[in-house]
Amino acid sequence: MTTQLLTLPEPEARLLPQIRAVRLVIRTRWRRPNLIPGPVVANVLRGALGITFRKLVCPEGWLDHACHPCPLYAECGYGQVFAPTPPDDATQLRLQQDLPRPFVIEPPGLHPDEPITDAGLTFRLMLFGTAIERLPYFISTLDRLGHDGLGRDRVPFRIEQIATCHPAGDEVLYTGDSTTVRLPQRTITTDDLLSSPIPTLEETGTPLCLRLDFLTPLLLKSGSGIDSHGRRIAATEIRERPPFGVIARRLRDRLSALCTFFGEPWRHPDFASLGTQADRVSLVDSHTVWLTRSRRSTRTGDAHEISGLVGHATYEFPDDATFAALSPLLKIGELLHVGKHAPWGNGAIKMTQLVETKS
Repeated sequence: MTTQLLTLPEPEARLLPQIRAVRLVIRTRWRRPNLIPGPVVANVLRGALGITFRKLVCPEGWLDHACHPCPLYAECGYGQVFAPTPPDDATQLRLQQDLPRPFVIEPPGLHPDEPITDAGLTFRLMLFGTAIERLPYFISTLDRLGHDGLGRDRVPFRIEQIATCHPAGDEVLYTGDSTTVRLPQRTITTDDLLSSPIPTLEETGTPLCLRLDFLTPLLLKSGSGIDSHGRRIAATEIRERPPFGVIARRLRDRLSALCTFFGEPWRHPDFASLGTQADRVSLVDSHTVWLTRSRRSTRTGDAHEISGLVGHATYEFPDDATFAALSPLLKIGELLHVGKHAPWGNGAIKMTQLVETKS
């Protein structure tokens, strides 16, 4: 096998939505040596950011109340980012209690050049669509969190730098010595993600295979519906050999919802066809394990399971058209993550195109 960079064809790229996102690299330094274990650090970050953000913007006496009845909810930075709900006139997901969050916190250690050390903490934050406008809120939250301290021992830290991570070059938006925050001049778009052409079956003459790495726990559920007697069938967790069709459908639905409520609506001519095509992709190899994890809510004290699959799987595409239609969706999925708990760093995927070469 040889590994090649993914490139994407123009006709299929035009069927994708025009997304807008910012990926930030946030570098901090502890004010005294501190090391939060890798499996725990993502949980600590997700809880601390949410609670601190809410404390900064919540009206006095409202912290213990649900967001949606609050008279300030429609304009609230916390409510619209951490607890979004469909508007009353929504035609999509109108029966859901909440929406996909328009952000992803990528935990430390996920990227090789951003290791976990006792000197500081480096992690990434992706903001999607209108959430980009809330960037100053996130920076204020991080600054406040640095003073209050993070982790069990509440160790304080300082922000060293916040910069964008963009294919065309990075921008420094904030440093610890700054008194102002710069908004990014460039955002990540669909064209940025799909910037180079893919080899086709005619060019390679061999089956097109794709390896997906599941870098953080991937929780997929499938099989929900209504049986012949009108009874609801509960979805089941996929704990091994993840079908490509389920992954593609979850990505499709997540992307569509994010675009509808936080960006430009995705007007694909036939959403169902993406799922039908994905079902034709074969799982040819799977090396995954089920990673059991849980977190405890600081606000309620309730325990929540955040387990999922980690490892990798290889999929074979039946023809060039199927590969061309679905591979761009996976490329966007690297940015958005997939499955439950994606905003908190779960469901991180990385794709590598594998083309079998003839000797």
